[in-house]
Amino acid sequence: MKQELDYTRGAKPLYAQLYDILLHKLKTGEYKKNDVLPTEAEFEERFGVSRITARRALAELVAKGLVKRQAGIGTMVISTSEKQGVKTRISLMDGQQQLPITRKNLTLELVIPPACVAQAFSLQKDEPLQCLTRIIFRQNEIPAQVNYIWLTPRLGSLSLAAVANGLYHFFEERHENIDAYQDTITAELPSEEDCRILDIQSTAPLLVKTRKGFNDRGELVEYTVAKHIAHYYQYIVENSR
Repeated sequence: MKQELDYTRGAKPLYAQLYDILLHKLKTGEYKKNDVLPTEAEFEERFGVSRITARRALAELVAKGLVKRQAGIGTMVISTSEKQGVKTRISLMDGQQQLPITRKNLTLELVIPPACVAQAFSLQKDEPLQCLTRIIFRQNEIPAQVNYIWLTPRLGSLSLAAVANGLYHFFEERHENIDAYQDTITAELPSEEDCRILDIQSTAPLLVKTRKGFNDRGELVEYTVAKHIAHYYQYIVENSR
């Protein structure tokens, strides 16, 4: 029997409603520590939601430290109470936060990656890797950041058309969903290529977020170096339960 969710206009997103239901079941003891939660297919049957929605709700539970995904077992309960967490984000300044942004894919090329990227993907020396270069615009169409996105060889040979509908949508299609990630924040001066793409001087500081995104098997899917023009952005850390 399907449990009803609220589909009315203005209601919470379906994944958030499903998350709330699962959190309630954890707090009331319906799901106990070391229990294995239903599969995404079973959530689809019980709640009438897509597997993508179920996967996102479960990812929220993972992020809260309530469950973990274990190969060959499924999603296991490791705690029944929310832990205090730290959230971080890089946000546009100057009143631009609520305005839509535009992403533009520039190139998708097979090139020799930097040593750190090659090591992350366990590549041989001088082994090429596909890199998607993308810019993000502010409202006035001036580029605010450039992303260099190195993609796992498991995806095969790609074209810009393949990722035209969104990179994460493409990952879903190839069963390479991002299940966990690791971010590193640094500051640096731009390279010649950064200056050309962002139309900035070589002395303009950049806020750099390096993200390693992993699938639910723990395999590296993307290694993204996102370079933000520093005076357009702020780095925010929030402590909450």
